[in-house]
Amino acid sequence: MCGFAGFATSGVQLCENAQRLDILTQMSEQLSQRGPDDEQLFDSERLSLVFRRLSIIDVAGGKQPIWNQQQTMFVVCNGEIYNYKELRSQLESKYDFRSHSDAEVVLHLYTECGIEALQQLNGMFALAIWDTQRQELVLARDRLGIKPLYYCQVGSQFIFGSTLTSLLVHPDAPNIPQWQDKTNLSASTSYVKGIKRLPGGHYLTYNAQQATLEINCYWELSHYFVTEPEEDHRSPQDYITEYRELFADSVKKQLMSDVPVGAFLSGGLDSSAIVAAASQYKKDLHCFTMVSDFSLEVGDAQTARDLCDYLNLPFHPVWFDPEKILEDIHFSLEKFEYFIWLIDAPVFYIEFMLKSELHRYVKTLIPELKVILLGQGSDEFAGGYSIAEDIPQSDWNSFSSNLTQAKQNVSKLKKPMSLKDGSYLFDLLGEESISLPSECTAFQREMLRRILTLQQYNLWHEDRSSSGQGIEARVPFLDHRLVEYLAAIPPSMQQILFWDKKIIREMAKQWLPDKLAYRKKSYGMEPLSWHRIKYKILVAIFDKFQEKYQALNGFDDFRLVKPNLQLWFAEANPNDDKGIFTTNKLLDAMAMMVFKNLCLNRCSEVSMGDFKGRSPLVELHSFEPNK
Repeated sequence: MCGFAGFATSGVQLCENAQRLDILTQMSEQLSQRGPDDEQLFDSERLSLVFRRLSIIDVAGGKQPIWNQQQTMFVVCNGEIYNYKELRSQLESKYDFRSHSDAEVVLHLYTECGIEALQQLNGMFALAIWDTQRQELVLARDRLGIKPLYYCQVGSQFIFGSTLTSLLVHPDAPNIPQWQDKTNLSASTSYVKGIKRLPGGHYLTYNAQQATLEINCYWELSHYFVTEPEEDHRSPQDYITEYRELFADSVKKQLMSDVPVGAFLSGGLDSSAIVAAASQYKKDLHCFTMVSDFSLEVGDAQTARDLCDYLNLPFHPVWFDPEKILEDIHFSLEKFEYFIWLIDAPVFYIEFMLKSELHRYVKTLIPELKVILLGQGSDEFAGGYSIAEDIPQSDWNSFSSNLTQAKQNVSKLKKPMSLKDGSYLFDLLGEESISLPSECTAFQREMLRRILTLQQYNLWHEDRSSSGQGIEARVPFLDHRLVEYLAAIPPSMQQILFWDKKIIREMAKQWLPDKLAYRKKSYGMEPLSWHRIKYKILVAIFDKFQEKYQALNGFDDFRLVKPNLQLWFAEANPNDDKGIFTTNKLLDAMAMMVFKNLCLNRCSEVSMGDFKGRSPLVELHSFEPNK
């Protein structure tokens, strides 16, 4: 996990060398938490770039950019290429490798295959390749959009970076928020007008001589859908066995590291399966569990402890006391602003804050640990939401019907919510631009929607909460081979394998006791303690927030909100539905105002270094099993 940012120009450089280096220095500062181990600058007539490194593979020799032997092309890569050793073995007879870095493999593979190299990469990545002879910059993002990448074109300049804030410090980058992005479900929105995210599975080519920008898709999940009956004699058990083999290989590949690796173990099926599979290869895998009143009540914490005892793995139950957590972490308006900066968005999630603090505890306990395995990405493609507490559905057909009905309900919302320019505030899926097979099932359509929710929420906040502490989060369930395999399961088998996530449960029985493999999912309605924490945050920072933000200029788009802040504060409470709704509404409005101030001031007021350091949290080993 690293970070890079830069800018290219198609004309005469608009600023002197010293000014360019100053911009790169500011970009580097915005990326410093993503890459605390090394900083490299590159500056030429056409391209200026900074790379910040978190050293995981080839710690001593893997500095980037990595140049080819002719010094005509270089690569920088944020993320990991898990099959780099296999690819390297195919290239070594033809290319002179000067490091053991996975990024160098990308460089030589691109030289060998051109853009088709992307099809051969198994990993999570955002990368940039600069060809000095063609004066051409290629940016690419992994298939599922696990690693972030932003860009914008302003006149003759092209600006790009791993975070939104690394673009915002460039004086020519757009910096006006685009609020409809809060409700659009899209892989390309950024919350700033004129700045876009490169969607997962896409690459971009910018020619600095001609100022041309071209974006292409190299991977689409719908290409793997099976819609017609095929002569396939595999049984459900055959599918489970084949999926298990792919999953085990994914976990093994994602354990690759020259530094210590850990895992977040919630006590649920997905993280338990990862930890159990990983324990076959790594006997000292440190497992971290967030212990709260909710995880104790539903039994997740006890299940996590039981699994670590069963596998003989180091167990770290980290206690999050809902009554003291804000005092423990010294929560303040400055920390609220820091979290808005860190997540690159006008939102504030309790889960994001708590996950950030869990990562901080990891770094406090084991400073040399730089990799954490996560259970994200299983539910989205294996039927994890087919049985839910808030939607009554008795079987697969009922679930599929509810998916179709939900899509129709959102479509109806679009009409009255249209904007003056004819676009829709709720642009669900961008389905108008996605080509679907004519017989696409409701669940296959849901898979495509979930790719976007992963990029817009789950993977977004997992990347930011880990990078804030110099940790790389890895997601074995999102190995593209696993996702493609699930997409290719024919409709006749979906009910059998996806209802209540049976394919994952049966697959996991290879390593887990039956009672854990078939343990009921703990659904994520926000615990009451979370509502109390959010209200305490509001009480702790509201007066100081009012004092600072009511006096600021440039907030005309909040002219209807600012007079109501005091009224909403009076109505907010953690005890009833109206009070909880008002608390959330007020925190959301405050997050939007903080985000706009960050944009207008180009992140000049954020002090990133104040919120790392030692974690005040402690482990709780004395909890009792849930009766």
